[in-house]
Amino acid sequence: MKNNKILTLAFLRSFYLQATWNFERMQNVGFLYILLPFFQFIYPDKEKRKAVLLRHLGFFNTHPYAASVILGIVASMEAERAEQDTIGEGEIMVLKTNMAGPLAAIGDAFFWATWRPFVVALSLFIVVFFVEDPGFRGTWFAPLFFLVVFNALHLPFRYWGLKVSYTARTRVVKIIAGMEFQKIIDFIRYMGMVIVTLSFVFYLLFSLHSTAEYAVVIIVFLATIAGGAVLKSPTALFYILTAIGVVLAYMKIDFIKFM
Repeated sequence: MKNNKILTLAFLRSFYLQATWNFERMQNVGFLYILLPFFQFIYPDKEKRKAVLLRHLGFFNTHPYAASVILGIVASMEAERAEQDTIGEGEIMVLKTNMAGPLAAIGDAFFWATWRPFVVALSLFIVVFFVEDPGFRGTWFAPLFFLVVFNALHLPFRYWGLKVSYTARTRVVKIIAGMEFQKIIDFIRYMGMVIVTLSFVFYLLFSLHSTAEYAVVIIVFLATIAGGAVLKSPTALFYILTAIGVVLAYMKIDFIKFM
C-alpha cells in the first residue's frame, strides 16, 4: 500500500521531468527528482541512498510521456535490490539506458507526430463547423477541446506505464509490442486526413461568399498539395503559407472587392 502511494506521488512528480534540462546529461535531474521519495522509502540508510542517487544522476533522455515505463521498471528493480540484493546495479543501469531510445522513438512517432496533429485537426474542424453561427463565440473552445482530448489519452498512458511497468518489469516490453503502435498510428493519420478534408469541404461550401474567395482557397489548397509533393517538405510549405496568410490578414485584404 505504501508503495502505491509513493508511485502515485511519482506520477505527479513526473510532470517535472523536463523542468531541469542540461546539455551534458539531459533529463537526469528530473528523473532523480521523480523517484526521490521512493528511494528515501526503500533506502533508509543515508549512505546507501546517496550511492543510488549518484548512480542515477547519469545521462538519461527519452520521451517525457514514455519515461513512466522506465521509471516503473527502475523503481521495481531498485526495491528488490534494496530488499534482497539479487539484482546488480549494472543490470538496472543497462536496462534504463537501453530502453530510453526505443521508447523515445515510440513517443515521438505517436504523441508528437500523430496524436497531437490529429487532435489539432479535430479542434480546427469544430471552429470551421461553427464559424458561421452568429451565436458562436467559442474561440476559446478549440484550445480547451484540444487540451481535454489530448490529455484524455496522454495522462492515462503515463499513469498506466508507471503502474504496469512496476509490476510487469521487462514483460512490459511484450505488452507494448503487442499494442502494435504502427497500426494505430496509420489509422489515426488516415482519420486525420479525412477530418482535414471534411474541414476544407465544409469551409468551401458554407463559409465563402464570393467567387474570388473560392478561387483563392482552391488555389492555395492545390498549391499545398503540389508543393508538398515537389518539395517533399509539407512542414516548410505550411509555414510559408501561414506567413502569406498573416501578411494578407495584416493588409486587411477584402476578397469581395475583387468581384
